[in-house]
Amino acid sequence: MKSNRCLICGFLIVLAVAEWWLFASTSTKSATPGSDFAILYAGAKLANENPPALYDSQTQFKVEQEVLQVPGWEARFLYPPFFALAISPLSRMNYVAAYWAWTGFTVILYSASILLLIRESHGNALILALTAVACPAFHWLILAGQTTVIALFIFVLIYLAMSRQLYSITGALIALLAYRPQFMILLVAICLMKLPWSAFSGFFSMLFALFVAGAMGLSLDSYARYFALIQEITDLLRLAIHPLGLFISAYGLLRSLGSETLATTGSLVLGIFLGFRLFVRWPSDHNLGRFSSWFASLILATLLTMSYSLIYDLLLIIPVIASTFGVRGAQASALAFLYCAPILYFFLGSGAINLSAIALGWLFVAIDRACPDSYGSVVDLKTENISSS
Repeated sequence: MKSNRCLICGFLIVLAVAEWWLFASTSTKSATPGSDFAILYAGAKLANENPPALYDSQTQFKVEQEVLQVPGWEARFLYPPFFALAISPLSRMNYVAAYWAWTGFTVILYSASILLLIRESHGNALILALTAVACPAFHWLILAGQTTVIALFIFVLIYLAMSRQLYSITGALIALLAYRPQFMILLVAICLMKLPWSAFSGFFSMLFALFVAGAMGLSLDSYARYFALIQEITDLLRLAIHPLGLFISAYGLLRSLGSETLATTGSLVLGIFLGFRLFVRWPSDHNLGRFSSWFASLILATLLTMSYSLIYDLLLIIPVIASTFGVRGAQASALAFLYCAPILYFFLGSGAINLSAIALGWLFVAIDRACPDSYGSVVDLKTENISSS
């Protein structure tokens, strides 16, 4: 057992050093780092200086091309008005300074998430820390300047709030995921039906507060333009204009293998099945370990059912890893496959099929089969289970 632990630690250290070296070399070579961060910066700049043009494609493309100095660069700001308002202070800095400020914010949230998971986990803290440092998704995230670390931190806080029966706070935290609404697909449908009324109240109170903040800070009409943009992007996704290998969902995998009809139907059926499975497996036997496994399954199912889940979103497997320490057999193999699938995709090239969705499904099944059926209505975790961590 000790030799296996040393082997795992050695592998993770080598992987972490290689990825940090790649990040350092890439960052120093580029005068304008963080290609995707240009999307956030353009949204922040328009929210601060020209709110009516926030969702105007040509205005946004112009800002992005100016900061990246790349003619023809075109990417859309797909976040709601309240999020644009929250990041608007970034526009008061130049692009490079704003990118490094965002990177610092990302590292702080990521570190806080890992420390909270180490505190809650019964596994090896060193391995979890090394796993987090070596996580490929984290390096891709900061190289591009993406936002998934916010979702990771919120998911960790939701787990903590639910395990401590803080249901009103749980609902409010779930509402914060509205910055990327697809993260809420399964969480809202299941939790608001299973948790007490206070969770329902907390969710809609926070959602209303976010809506009002966006409407007052920008305009009510900005929400209409935002929803129109989401519909437009959905149509573009169906046309497979974006590289499908960057998507880790069942939709992305099926779309790369067949028609749009097959992908839509298959992912919809899978989403209903996974949602129902999680619903009937709701943990109600006062067992924190069972709840931890259920929450890990929820994250995996969410990544599978999101049509617009990108490779950066694999950052969310960190809580899954923390919840499955000490596993062997199918779970361990599936977890290793999931950790390495995106690396294999990039190694083979953009023409390859990303197998991350298969890895996500395999791990979901492995965790599901390891847990006996448990039906119930409300999570009620005993205090001694929590304090033992």
